[in-house]
Amino acid sequence: DAPAAAPEANDATSMTSALVERLHFFFSNANLRQDKWMRNEMKENGCITLDQLLKFQTIKSISTDKKLIVEAAAELKDEITCDAEKEELRRVVPFDWETMGDGSHLSLCCKNVPLTEEEKSEGEKAFYGTKHEYAVTRDELKALFEPYGKVGIVKLRFGRKEGKAYPLGMAIIEFENEEGMAKASAELLPKEGEESTTTKTLEIKGNKLTFEKVKPMKCFQNKSAKRSREDDNKKQEEDEEEIKFEPVKVEMVKGCVIALTGLSDETCDRESIREAVSDILKVTKDIKTSGLYVDYTRGATSGNLRLTESKPEEMKELVAKLNDGTVLIANTKVGSAKMLEGEEEIAYWKGFEEFLNNRKRADLEEKRQKKKQKRFSHKGRGGGRRRQ
Repeated sequence: DAPAAAPEANDATSMTSALVERLHFFFSNANLRQDKWMRNEMKENGCITLDQLLKFQTIKSISTDKKLIVEAAAELKDEITCDAEKEELRRVVPFDWETMGDGSHLSLCCKNVPLTEEEKSEGEKAFYGTKHEYAVTRDELKALFEPYGKVGIVKLRFGRKEGKAYPLGMAIIEFENEEGMAKASAELLPKEGEESTTTKTLEIKGNKLTFEKVKPMKCFQNKSAKRSREDDNKKQEEDEEEIKFEPVKVEMVKGCVIALTGLSDETCDRESIREAVSDILKVTKDIKTSGLYVDYTRGATSGNLRLTESKPEEMKELVAKLNDGTVLIANTKVGSAKMLEGEEEIAYWKGFEEFLNNRKRADLEEKRQKKKQKRFSHKGRGGGRRRQ
């Protein structure tokens, strides 16, 4: 979801209202379906702390006053409970995939979303085509659909080619409830058995949008249908197959990494780093298309900037301006900045490869655990009455 703008009037009422909107979004089903970090935190601890929330850019841009966050949470008593003493927030209804689903039943796939046409090099035109960036924001699309019902999230879709992202001209609009989805579907989707005509046409920036239903994830398809014994046995055999680990191999690209130290563990985050360095490196601030990766964890005092291709002049200029304080990150001068070379550069790429493999191992282990749970659930089904 697009970041919410900080309130213009610097008063408690407007700030609380803005915080209510942000908390409602972060703890919503729509966000939790895509926010793996929040799901893991709430699964392990059952809550999110105020200190964790204050590391979110769109929270702290509104206010860093914990009291205001508690007051905002109190206005969402049907959705969030707050333990002011422990400084913890948790959902009233815990999130789980079984009951919340994948959101497809609340979502429309919106096509022909307008893209920009900008002057690019011949190589970029050959790779991406002429159009390669979205000409509309998530907020603009959200406003277009709000008359049907409250929109939970807007997801702009990107494809990948040779490791680079490009827009597909498509967005997923997920409503918060079935009423909004029903109203939008009645006007924007053709009725079954009839010609592909709709009762209303939506346009944005000169483009007529087209719509279709979002297909459920495979694990949610035909969930209520009973499988035959043969299908059950086949599925069980597939589940029991060992998931093999294939290690990730990373090819080192020389002269693409800047190491940063002395970052603020209180105010620094990926967004503030990207905001500070993008213009000098001459890259866009869009995460998916910039070619700039910010290797940084909230609360750390060091991190790295990694480009997909070397830009020696721009990188040297950035390093110099970071070191002399001309460029600040989160309004703070960094301790040091330098381009990695030699053994330091080799060590970075080895560490990066190790990080990717550890993450892949963790994901595979999560899949293995899910398969075990499915097998246990399968074995637990029976046609007779359980003995007392």
